[in-house]
Amino acid sequence: MKKKLLFILFLIATHAMAQDLSGSWSGVLISNGQAIEKADVIYLSIEVNGNQITGLSRVERLDDVEFAVKSFEGKQEGSKLTLSEQLGRRSSNSPKSPVCKLDYSLEYNDSTAYLKGTFISTDCRNIQGEVVLFRSDHKVTTEKEPESTHLWKHRFVKAYNKGYAAPEVLKKEQQNFKFQPIYFDHDESEIKPEFYAYLNKMARVLDGIHDLRVEITGHTDAVGTDQYNIGLSERRAKAIQNYFKSRGIEPEKLEIDFKGKREPVDTNKTKEGKQRNRRVDFKFI
Repeated sequence: MKKKLLFILFLIATHAMAQDLSGSWSGVLISNGQAIEKADVIYLSIEVNGNQITGLSRVERLDDVEFAVKSFEGKQEGSKLTLSEQLGRRSSNSPKSPVCKLDYSLEYNDSTAYLKGTFISTDCRNIQGEVVLFRSDHKVTTEKEPESTHLWKHRFVKAYNKGYAAPEVLKKEQQNFKFQPIYFDHDESEIKPEFYAYLNKMARVLDGIHDLRVEITGHTDAVGTDQYNIGLSERRAKAIQNYFKSRGIEPEKLEIDFKGKREPVDTNKTKEGKQRNRRVDFKFI
């Protein structure tokens, strides 16, 4: 009786710890021997009831009109899913239509927020490979017209190839990112090496989120004329801008501004105050 009770408690605890993987997912189907850049697009709509799973999948040929929508059933055990498709609607009778029924073996990774694994066809020979999925707002539609273009796929592949986590993880990194000023020596616009690690961390967030930009604002202390300090603050902002470009950040993500000595954060009557005023500030836009 005691062993039975412990087993029941174990099952309850296991179920409680299971990730809720219901919802919409987007990703790619990478056939064996295929480059991820050429992979087809897949959307999943997952419904979880206990450890039973039902839902719909939609596979679209990359940058093409051909698609197939299939229902599936499966099971969840902890962070692992097994899904088996049944054919639903196809776009046409073209050989390019992705009609093959697929079985999936997937596992959710807490740290990256990817749902990854393998697929193999149950009715087509030599159709197998890897699948990578992330949570998204894309819906599985049975209509001929797709929910969206495949532009997101090309952006996703670029980020994935750089080793970035799923978009929801990167978004949390952005939300939790703590800005700090970058300080400069007197009359200098050269970035000190001690700030490289911080700038690299910001560059990762900028690079991973395609629609995120940053405003870079240069400042100076009160030594010198207003005209000179405007130029100095511009050089400081551009130094940061150029550093980000050297890290592969697209120029259109980088906006600069320069205030000279007009917006001090501390007194200009002490050495320490002047140091805090010789800075570059940031904000995401």
